[in-house]
Amino acid sequence: MADTERKPPLKTYRGNCHCTAFVYEMEAPEIQTAHECNCSICYKKAYLWLSPAPGSYRVVKGDEADLTTYTFGDGKWLHKFCPVCATPLMVVLKSDDQEPRRGLNARAIQGLNIRELKGLLIDGAAMGAKYQPPTYSGPEPSASDDNAKMYYGSCHCGAVTLALKTTPLDKEYPGTVIECNCSICNRNGYVWVYPLKDQVVIQGKDNMNRYSFGTKCVEKWFCKTCGVNLTNTAAGLDEEQIANLPEAYRGLHGRAKLLAPLNLRILNGFHVSEIKEPEQATQGAELGPVYVSP
Repeated sequence: MADTERKPPLKTYRGNCHCTAFVYEMEAPEIQTAHECNCSICYKKAYLWLSPAPGSYRVVKGDEADLTTYTFGDGKWLHKFCPVCATPLMVVLKSDDQEPRRGLNARAIQGLNIRELKGLLIDGAAMGAKYQPPTYSGPEPSASDDNAKMYYGSCHCGAVTLALKTTPLDKEYPGTVIECNCSICNRNGYVWVYPLKDQVVIQGKDNMNRYSFGTKCVEKWFCKTCGVNLTNTAAGLDEEQIANLPEAYRGLHGRAKLLAPLNLRILNGFHVSEIKEPEQATQGAELGPVYVSP
């Protein structure tokens, strides 16, 4: 049988960080599956791994040297993310090879419906030394609720830590839990909850960067060292800027000023499967403006 009859046809896939500073292409058969690892960094960043064949990956815009590199443990795996928008793009095995082994994050691939991919699980948590979550040492949130439970969270490197006081995050949780399909949430794998500001204290804000796009009415915050995405806040707009926002975004900005939205993936000792099934929200993508892939 000829090779052309045995091998599936190749497609050209293009991936990019959200701000479009870094763009790459990859030749691969139709992508239907991705590997989901449960290790500490992959879980916090919601990676979905693809393994490009040798010679199939090429950079078409930007330079890998301009990406932020984060490593830990034995330092063999270099996790690379965009320092502007925090899109987690890839991991590269540290080696002297001309073309090192790498894994690409399927969430950054244009046109892929992440929700339709078949996930193949990897027990990365069982490999290497056990991850020790950073310790939170700040004050407790000021919210008053005798029935509330305390949760602590962090980025991966520990430069940012936080405390959350809330109704228990279980299957009976009465609040909103959302997985949004907008261009940034899809890339970063957020699972959102929306506590009030007095329910959350964040330590290490000087170690965070923020990213805003579109109408720029909200800002996404991430650790500038390890790239873990943590929260978003209302942008500091003046009255004229708020008045010029589309009506839906004026409402979004107003609500955001009262809330401290958190990515559930950052809570230490907690897994998103412990809470009720997230709402698969589509309004983020529908609100616009339409994201244009490079």
